[in-house]
Amino acid sequence: LRSYALKQVGNEAIAMELVQDTMSNVWQKAHLFNADKGAPSTWIFTIARNLRFDMLRKLKNRKEDICSDDMWPILCEQTADPQETSLEEKITMQQIGALFDELPEKQKVVIEAIYIDGKSQQEVADELDIPLGTVKSRTRLALQRLKDMLTDND
Repeated sequence: LRSYALKQVGNEAIAMELVQDTMSNVWQKAHLFNADKGAPSTWIFTIARNLRFDMLRKLKNRKEDICSDDMWPILCEQTADPQETSLEEKITMQQIGALFDELPEKQKVVIEAIYIDGKSQQEVADELDIPLGTVKSRTRLALQRLKDMLTDND
């Protein structure tokens, strides 16, 4: 959860706040968990994702409150040496990119919006003017297809 939060927000302090809020929500809402609907980890990461969106909305409204420490990860990313990426990582990313191109167009659009643009499934449904269930189905099908293609190519 910490790793996920750090990747999503890029700031250690905000990431730890996200983890804290997530675990607090898990504790307070444990009675709402339904094992028939999915795994506990899926439920926890969904809570974290939703809290991340809430945090980003709050941060967006408080742009003037950003201090130099918040900018450090951004500056590090901008000045990072692009050759530091391992060869294995580059190959994997190229493989996924090639496999991604093989997905049906409708699935590609949904996956790109959710995982690259960071939009929620509801935002994608509203943007594409399709039902939320359709977005969820396309996401599930695309991820399953990518997983199958990766195992076939391994």
